[in-house]
Amino acid sequence: MSRIFAISDIHVDYSQNLEIVKNWSDSDYKNDVLILAGDVTDSLELLKSTLIILREKFSKVCFVPGNHDVWVRKHRDGISSNSLTKFAQILNLCQRINVYTKPICVPCINDSKVWLIPLYSWYTQPEEDLVESLYYPFSNEKKEMSREIWSDNYNCKWPDGLLTTVSEHFADLNDEFISSDYHEPVITYSHFLPRQELIRSSGDDDLAVDAERELLGLPKLDYAKRQGALAGFNFSRYAGSKCIDKQLRQCKSILHVFGHQHRNRDRMIKDVRYISHCLGYNRERQEGLLWGLHKWKNAPKMIWPVPVEQPIK
Repeated sequence: MSRIFAISDIHVDYSQNLEIVKNWSDSDYKNDVLILAGDVTDSLELLKSTLIILREKFSKVCFVPGNHDVWVRKHRDGISSNSLTKFAQILNLCQRINVYTKPICVPCINDSKVWLIPLYSWYTQPEEDLVESLYYPFSNEKKEMSREIWSDNYNCKWPDGLLTTVSEHFADLNDEFISSDYHEPVITYSHFLPRQELIRSSGDDDLAVDAERELLGLPKLDYAKRQGALAGFNFSRYAGSKCIDKQLRQCKSILHVFGHQHRNRDRMIKDVRYISHCLGYNRERQEGLLWGLHKWKNAPKMIWPVPVEQPIK
């Protein structure tokens, strides 16, 4: 019987992050399941060794790749022809080492069962489809700067002749998973954000960041709504896609795990609980921008069954 834990954006290319992951308990999670919602590393060898470490700590590991995972860079091990080839290589790797990238049903400690359903995804840029994009403009947005500093624009390579947008391509891969016929509660997970409301911090998020910073001996943030973001950069251009939310609701999901934005959320919207619990970068942790990490000791967050002492925001 298992508990379900979740984390994303562990970025083990950074030595501090890799050490944090290695130091997670070898005994506390032996019967439990981990949802890892993308952004581990763009090195296939390091991805393999990290997933094996996690598989040894947890009973099961469920993984969906993020944007960093499908980067194609010449100095990395092996050269993938493009990011879709890299994505396929990652799924094949996961299959070989018994990491789950397809739906599984898990018996839980409260004598119930729950389905864990991955949703492959990408972000929809406003120039591609303004209706599906999570983009919203703001007055001091610097569009060219946003494009220039976004690393995917240099490190993701897409094949010529792709007949759809990248986000549509990944959404189509979920067709075999999308169903309303799951007879147990459904938890879905993606790397990218499913709703525009989740980009901006709520009042509860601002208070939680203040509390996290207080624990670190830091003052409250100036410009709390930016939560440390670079002035002029518009993350919403690269945040996610509305099709993710459509698909999770087709599955009648009651809880959705996501990552990507390096800002943590735990929020109820129209009967679905949305959770992001990102490890993020060392600087972000030092600045207390990732609320909840202190409570969970930089380790995964238990999301199911819902802890009694952890109310849903």
